[in-house]
Amino acid sequence: MKKATLALGMLVLLAGCTGRSEPEGSFLDPVCMKDGSVVWRQLPDSKDQYGQPMAKKEYCDWNKKK
Repeated sequence: MKKATLALGMLVLLAGCTGRSEPEGSFLDPVCMKDGSVVWRQLPDSKDQYGQPMAKKEYCDWNKKK
């Protein structure tokens, strides 16, 4: 059990340290599209630019004000 917990902890740690240069969001705090679907990764255009992001944190169900 200890090995499985250690392996899972290392996986989460490494996922948080990927160093992707995305404009918004992260593995533990992702952004969402307008329909509420989660966006885990944003890809740049052919010029390696991100431009205006379509996915935002405000669109996620857990960030909506009640």
